[in-house]
Amino acid sequence: MKLHPYRVALSLLLATAILVAAPLVRAKTPPPGGVAAPIAATERPRASNKWRIEFDERAKSDGTISFRIWPRDGAPVQVDVPVVDGQSENHIAASTRDALKVRLGKGFHVETDDGEDVLVKARHGTGDFGLELLGNTARDVDIKLRRE
Repeated sequence: MKLHPYRVALSLLLATAILVAAPLVRAKTPPPGGVAAPIAATERPRASNKWRIEFDERAKSDGTISFRIWPRDGAPVQVDVPVVDGQSENHIAASTRDALKVRLGKGFHVETDDGEDVLVKARHGTGDFGLELLGNTARDVDIKLRRE
């Protein structure tokens, strides 16, 4: 059987496309058992005056972590946190802290705890608020939300 140069080139091109696209498709797929489906835009999560966001594991891909904060008397606020491949849980927590501080403003106190946790507290007069995880496209980053 004679090999034609265009068939060899086409085979190499197809193999390269598959090898390049496979990690990209996997990076966009949420981790199994990870993120729950988002709540309808009109349904508020249970409220608390203090929330803990726990991060675990190093990121195995670039991605975005999205949160929604439901202030007592206001419209929900979405906060997106970019994550870089290889970023540690402590760096992800610091990025989340910074993004939440900027987006939420003076009515909330946001800090890190133990390096890998973020505490979000309502300041006096702000009132209880809801917090939900909308999505996480960074592979292997585990996130847990807890009311405190």
